Amino acid sequence: MKKYDVAVIGAGSGGLVVALTANRRGARVAMIEKDKIGGECTHTGCVPSKTLIHVAKTLQATKDAPSLGLPEVKGMEGFHFSQVMEHVDSVVQSIYAHEQPDVFRDAGIDVFLHSSGAQFLNDREIRVGDEVIEAEHTVICTGSSPRVLPTLGPGQPEMLTNETFWELREQPDALMFLGGGVIAAELGQVMARFGSEVTIVDRNPRILKVLDPEVQDVVIEVLKEDGVRMINNANCTACGVGAQGVNTVTVDQHGETRTLETRGVLFASMGRVPNVQGLQLENAGVEYDERHGIHTNDYLQTTAPHIYACGDVAARAKFTHVASYQAEICVDNILQGNHRTNDLSVLPWAIFMEPEVAHVGMSEAQARETYDGVQTFKTPCGSVDRFITESKTRGFLKVVMDEDDRILGADGVGAHAGEWVQCITLAMKNELPITAFADTIFAYPTFSEIAKKVFTRFLRTKL
Repeated sequence: MKKYDVAVIGAGSGGLVVALTANRRGARVAMIEKDKIGGECTHTGCVPSKTLIHVAKTLQATKDAPSLGLPEVKGMEGFHFSQVMEHVDSVVQSIYAHEQPDVFRDAGIDVFLHSSGAQFLNDREIRVGDEVIEAEHTVICTGSSPRVLPTLGPGQPEMLTNETFWELREQPDALMFLGGGVIAAELGQVMARFGSEVTIVDRNPRILKVLDPEVQDVVIEVLKEDGVRMINNANCTACGVGAQGVNTVTVDQHGETRTLETRGVLFASMGRVPNVQGLQLENAGVEYDERHGIHTNDYLQTTAPHIYACGDVAARAKFTHVASYQAEICVDNILQGNHRTNDLSVLPWAIFMEPEVAHVGMSEAQARETYDGVQTFKTPCGSVDRFITESKTRGFLKVVMDEDDRILGADGVGAHAGEWVQCITLAMKNELPITAFADTIFAYPTFSEIAKKVFTRFLRTKL
């Protein structure tokens, strides 16, 4: 039986960081994966979606050509959805080429690939196919999968998820997203710009409920301009196939049950469920639940002290960068004893539609629930020259501060918002005063100047 210092179950973004970091620090590492190395991020998440979003932005830029004094690009002549999806796949494969098993084996990591994945025999021994290995410590990084609705009736509707969407080569005439989250906003806008009839069905009064209301206003306005239809306060309960093959969605709306119909494809974006099935966690003494996944403490330890978990399988904040951050914490705590805690108080995230949406820290509503004397200040993108030169003036940056001018959070919407909110993230993480922005030289003209301007303007109001 092979023995290892660290066994990593799952080779997605978190698992890769655990395996590579532990290996570089001298641990003997086994990496176990049931599908493809790279996980959701590489194959069905960040990489393909951001590639497709870039294509849609480029297409939209051609439509906006006349406003820039350029010749009009007429219609969608020559547009082939299949070619776009082949391009997306080529980008995925170019990244996957650097994540092949031999790359990690050459680095000294033992890779176990088996469709059954890993099963705990006890808290130290793990079965992978016909082999059994022993690990001093284990990190579970198995991620999550899309939540889908039950079906009604004998017919099985054509249902896509973020995992199966990338197999499409024929563009759907119509696409109905069940759930108004990030995937619906990003891919819904893309497909609308490609010419599909897009509908988003959401149980909340407005889509993207996590957003600041002012940011929501901008996002909804943009999506409507792109032709996206939104049906709100509609809680999806089931889907099926009706007469003449029409897909049906049963919803509870305003206290009544009604049926929505679409001749297009249904896309389930109803959230994520942690991948805990098949691991036989009970054998290892690891507690979990089907909704939130594996239970961990502040050090990311499970209820079995030498087994840790990170990423989607254990975190409510299901982001690639969270999995990578937590992976480093797991390795540090395994190799040096528990000393690093899982601090997500300064957590940036972005939605990569156009314009981009970005957030870090507390929202205004959260801050007002926690602190007295909360202050907010907002600067529009149109007040910064770089946004004007790029004709991207829609949007703003809003910062949230306590009564002592300490930054509590920020919300942004605008071109490259995911980039310039990082300035705020760095300041919050290092507890920099807002005067640090005023005293720092920002290159001109840049988008990130908005992160300086919002504070310099705020400070002027106090003089």
